[in-house]
Amino acid sequence: MVYLAIDGGGSGCRALLCDGAGQVLARAEGGPANIATDFDAALDSLRGLAAQAIGDRPLDQLRAVLGVAGANLSGAGPRLEAALPFRAKVVQDVTTSLRGALGTADGILAAIGTGSVFARQLGGQVTAIGGWGFRLGDEASGAWMGRLMLNRITRMLDGYAPLSPLAREVLDDLGGGPGLVAFTLQKTPADHAALVHRLARALEDPLSRFVLTETRAELRAAIGLLQTDPPLPVVWMGGLGPTIALTDWPRAEPLGTALDGAMAMARDPATWAA
Repeated sequence: MVYLAIDGGGSGCRALLCDGAGQVLARAEGGPANIATDFDAALDSLRGLAAQAIGDRPLDQLRAVLGVAGANLSGAGPRLEAALPFRAKVVQDVTTSLRGALGTADGILAAIGTGSVFARQLGGQVTAIGGWGFRLGDEASGAWMGRLMLNRITRMLDGYAPLSPLAREVLDDLGGGPGLVAFTLQKTPADHAALVHRLARALEDPLSRFVLTETRAELRAAIGLLQTDPPLPVVWMGGLGPTIALTDWPRAEPLGTALDGAMAMARDPATWAA
């Protein structure tokens, strides 16, 4: 038996193939996959990624766990399982992130990349909040920060605050107000998340300060909702998590990645017992 683990995010995906002893057989990387926002594109991306990792190995000897953005929404997880040519378990990406970060220990996970989700593991019980996607939530995520940045620029254009140098730069690059509107209508969550790099280059700009202040407030609200007394350690994961981590609570380093968590689940007989 061989085991496939896939960590599928809104900005990119990674795959790991191991044998029964845990020896790495192959690794692969691919494009974004959010099965809730664009199922067909995500399916193509994940199939291609899996094919890279599996090669010509027999599919009947394969067990796969995929932690994928959007798997908790719209019944997309079971639909993806049925569409794959091998036996697979599809779970929300926070599930694999939590397994990779904490193992079986108590703690809180803040997984922040293109999207965001927060989860607490306490006495073997898991409570997750967020993960509602770009249109409804994903507070404090890269995509949310990029959208908030553009929203704040429209407020500046309306006169609620002076246009900052960074706001003028973004407007020039996007083609003014009409270009800004076109961007929001046509671009993906990953495109919005890419705007965050501009904030990092101008941390003292009023636009950056506003977005970062609002982001920290959302982080405090989400983690505060999950915290206990005494406080649990917080593990920060994702492309942005370690960068925007707060110091309000004890911090723990992750035991492993979301990909490690998916592989641990794939090799766990309990995953396939049902």
